[in-house]
Amino acid sequence: MNKVEVIRVGDLAPGEMQKVEIDGRALCIAHVEGHGFRAIDDRCTHEDESLSEGWICGDSVECPAHSSRFSFLTGEVTGVPAWVPIKVYDVHVEGEVVFVDLDSAEARAAC
Repeated sequence: MNKVEVIRVGDLAPGEMQKVEIDGRALCIAHVEGHGFRAIDDRCTHEDESLSEGWICGDSVECPAHSSRFSFLTGEVTGVPAWVPIKVYDVHVEGEVVFVDLDSAEARAAC
């Protein structure tokens, strides 16, 4: 497990997200209402846009460029024109700190 601290719990209110750069990776960290903190790759698989500059729509994020949507829960495409899923990372909250397991995305992407 490659668990790294990304933000503090108080940094994101429900419905907010932000870009975080860790070990050369750009992640989109979101506080998804009803689902807690989530982490996905920040780049849209359709046009390489920053997902953290988009919008949270339920349990998905909508890309600001062409409205592709991706599930924060599974990484699956929930709105076209994208068709390639996005990597999802395991998130752990310990006290007031939010951690992401950087090794967890590889296992999910292979499923």
